[in-house]
Amino acid sequence: MINRDVLIEKVLEFKYDFFQFIDYINSHDGAMEFPFTTYVQFYNKKVLSQDNESLKNILSLDNLLAGGIFTHHDKVSGMLVMSKVVYDLLVFLDVSRNKELSHAKFESLRQQTEQSTINIMHCETGSQDYRDQLNLFWDLISEILTTVKENIRVLHYKVDEVANQYGQFEAGQQTHSINELYETAQQLHHRHIKPCLEFINPDIQLVNRKNFVESIDALMDYYRQSGHESIAIAIRYKLTAITSYYKDIESLSNRLLTYLYSLAEQRRYFMAIEQRYNALMQTFEKLYRHGGQKNLYLTADLEDISDMGCFDGLSSHKLSFSAKFDRHPEKSIQQFKHYFEEIQQRPIKQKVDISHAPKMPDKTLQSRKNDILKHIASLPKEQFIEDIHQYLDNYLKTSINEYTLVDVLYGLEFYLSLIPKTKIRQLSERRRVEDGSYYWEYRVLTRINNQANPHMTDLKLKEQVND
Repeated sequence: MINRDVLIEKVLEFKYDFFQFIDYINSHDGAMEFPFTTYVQFYNKKVLSQDNESLKNILSLDNLLAGGIFTHHDKVSGMLVMSKVVYDLLVFLDVSRNKELSHAKFESLRQQTEQSTINIMHCETGSQDYRDQLNLFWDLISEILTTVKENIRVLHYKVDEVANQYGQFEAGQQTHSINELYETAQQLHHRHIKPCLEFINPDIQLVNRKNFVESIDALMDYYRQSGHESIAIAIRYKLTAITSYYKDIESLSNRLLTYLYSLAEQRRYFMAIEQRYNALMQTFEKLYRHGGQKNLYLTADLEDISDMGCFDGLSSHKLSFSAKFDRHPEKSIQQFKHYFEEIQQRPIKQKVDISHAPKMPDKTLQSRKNDILKHIASLPKEQFIEDIHQYLDNYLKTSINEYTLVDVLYGLEFYLSLIPKTKIRQLSERRRVEDGSYYWEYRVLTRINNQANPHMTDLKLKEQVND
C-alpha cells in the first residue's frame, strides 16, 4: 500500500483538477459524491499524458481507494465518494470553494454542546465515564472554534463577492439582474451570516433550551461550585476565543445589510416600472383583440393611462404652447443651425467668480495692538510702580476706547519688554482686575529702583508671559 503522505502530495500537484470534483459536490449537495466518469476523464487526460509510470500507479483508482483518498466506488450509481479529510484539506486551500454553514449545522453544534455539558455534570467526577465525556467536550469545543473561524473566512469571501457584483451593477457592467443580486445577498445573510451571529450571541433566548453560551456558563458554574476553579478558567478561555468573533460577524452583517437596503430600493423601483409597463401592454392587447391595430393613440381615455395623474394638464399645455412646437422638421433644423452659428460668433465673456476671491485681511486686531503699544511707549520707565497690573489697567481705561480686559494682557506684554528684568519683582500676594464682564487673578508685579526686597523673587521671562 502506498503511504498516504505520497498520495496527498500527488493529489496536491493536481489540486486544480480536484477542485472541479469539489465544485460538483458543492453544487449537488451530495454526500461527498461525484461521477466516476469525471475522474476517468481526468486520469486519461492529465495523468496518462505524463511520462511518469510511478505517477500513473499512485493516482490509479485502486490505490486512491486503498489509501483512503476515495472511500467508496458505487458501481450501481457510478459515483465516487471522496474522503471528508481530503475534502476539508482542499477547501482549506481554496476558501472560495468552501460552503457557508447554515442554521442546521449551528443547531447541531448547539445541541451537542448542551448535551455534552449535561453528561459531564451527571457523571461522577473522576470516573472513566467522566473523563470520556470531558474529552468529548474538549474535542467539540476545538471543532466549534475551528468551524466558526473557517466560516468567517468563507463569509468574508462571499460578502466581497457580493460587493464586487454590486459595484459592477452600479457601473452598468452587471452580469446578473437586480432580482438575482438581491436574492443572492438576502440568502447569504438569512441562511449563513445570521445563524452564525445567533450561535455565539449570548442574548439569544430559546424556548426550553439553552443557547451555546448558556450551556458553557452552566458548566463553568458547576466546576466553580465543586471547587475546580482551574477547569472553569480553562473553559472560559475557550469560550472567549469563540465569542471574540462576534464583532467580525456583526461587521459582515452590517456591511451586507447596507448592500441589501440599496438593492431593495432599486428592486422596488424596478418592479414598479415593470408593473406599470405590463399594465400598459395589457391595455394595448385589449385594443388588438378588437381589431383596432391601426391609428392607435395614447389618449387620456385609455384604461391604464386614465389612472395616472402624471399626464394631467397636458392638453391645456398643448393649447398654450403648440405653436412653439408645431414646426416643420426641416425648418426647425435650419433654425437651430442658424442659432448655433450665431452663438459661435459671439465673443465669450469670462465670468468672474467672486465667491472664491480672497478676502482682505482683517487688521482690526493689529491696529488695536499698535494703538496700545503707542500708549505704553509713552509711559515713564524709571518710576516706582507698586502694582504694574493695576497701574496699566487704570491707565488704559482712560486712554483707549471700548476697553476690555484683553487690552491689559497686550499692555503688560509690551510694558515688560521695555523694562529690564532686574527691575521687576514678583510678590506672592494675589489680586484681581476686571472690566465688568470678566476678571483676571494675578500675582503682583512691582517696578523697583533700589535693591530687591528680601520678600520678593526674581521673575523669569517665561513666568511673566504665562502669568
